[in-house]
Amino acid sequence: MITRTAVLFVATIGAVAGMYARSRQINQASAPEAAPMDPTWYSGALDQVDAFTSLNYWMQDSAQETAAKVQAMTAIIDTNANISAFLQTIAASEGTASQADPYRVCYAYRHTIQSFADHPAITGEWKGEKLSDKLCAAAGFGPGCVSTAAGKYQITKTTWGTLKRRLGLPDFSPASQDAAAVELLRECGALDLVERGQLADAVAASRKIWASLPGAGYAQPERSLAWVQAQFTNAGGALA
Repeated sequence: MITRTAVLFVATIGAVAGMYARSRQINQASAPEAAPMDPTWYSGALDQVDAFTSLNYWMQDSAQETAAKVQAMTAIIDTNANISAFLQTIAASEGTASQADPYRVCYAYRHTIQSFADHPAITGEWKGEKLSDKLCAAAGFGPGCVSTAAGKYQITKTTWGTLKRRLGLPDFSPASQDAAAVELLRECGALDLVERGQLADAVAASRKIWASLPGAGYAQPERSLAWVQAQFTNAGGALA
């Protein structure tokens, strides 16, 4: 059965992508044609948009085009209550949701992000926090390792660098952090599960990304599945 949420989801993304494609076609009418790039970065979340417009237009690198990609990812969150609720659940689980500005939180709460120009461990305003040998070993690292988890979804410097290049993210702003978190869910196979309300399966698929989720196994405190479910439903999520 096609739900009202699914219809709104497709219509919203289709409208955004359609307007964007039309503007690209107008601009390209007087400019040399550029070879389109493969839109693999968005293949999962925007599969349904293919009926509306070609996503090849989305793989250019200007500031306006990057903003359009982030806008479309934001539209996905805004039109799907389950995705929004799961993102909020991750923030609550990681502990950032309880802070004054979750998007400015750094691991261990000893530094508040000052600039959203980039990840704080890339701008140099923060060097990260040294972990205990036990936590380093649980994460697969040797003694003396450092955590650079930052932002609402506690994304590390290395992971952020990969997502930034893949999505063409311009900064570490809230919109960019949200887009990165949705992409992480897509990559681990949790996004579709979240949309369908299969919470336990979504948690199992994404727990290796967020150490606080039940069953993560990183020698850190973990939430119970019952706690996660309560957070999810309280945030507006619907279970299958």
